[in-house]
Amino acid sequence: MRNNVLKISSVMTLAGALLLSGCVMEDPSVPSYPRAMRGQAMQVYEVQVLSVQRVAIRGDSSIVGVGTGAVAGGLLGSLAGTGKAKTLATVGGAIAGGFAGDAIERKATSATGVEIMVRTRSGQTWSVVQNDHGENFYRGEWVRMLVSGDKRTITR
Repeated sequence: MRNNVLKISSVMTLAGALLLSGCVMEDPSVPSYPRAMRGQAMQVYEVQVLSVQRVAIRGDSSIVGVGTGAVAGGLLGSLAGTGKAKTLATVGGAIAGGFAGDAIERKATSATGVEIMVRTRSGQTWSVVQNDHGENFYRGEWVRMLVSGDKRTITR
């Protein structure tokens, strides 16, 4: 009995940590950059906004979501039955948990974004898709396009 309580509390702690990891809030009025861009020099272009369109940015899938879900599902499945039934429940729980972990990760990494069409002073036209930080760009506005390698970000 005590062993089952420890298993259940471990699984509940893991599930709680996974759910809370998606609750980090950002201030939408402050531009946001990936950690990898910190300290990197970027070229800056003055560009004019041609159009802005809201888009959905699909989430990512990785071995982390699948693996974490499979481990949690396997642990939950191992609490059921004995013998062959326990083995089947563990394997079934790991498979179902892997699918659930993948779905949770995809949902957690999905975002609302914007596609911003811009034109440089030299006449080049660019389409940049980025997370919507609530900046509300409007047609005709002059903004900055930050360029770092093959990454482009539109900001004020």
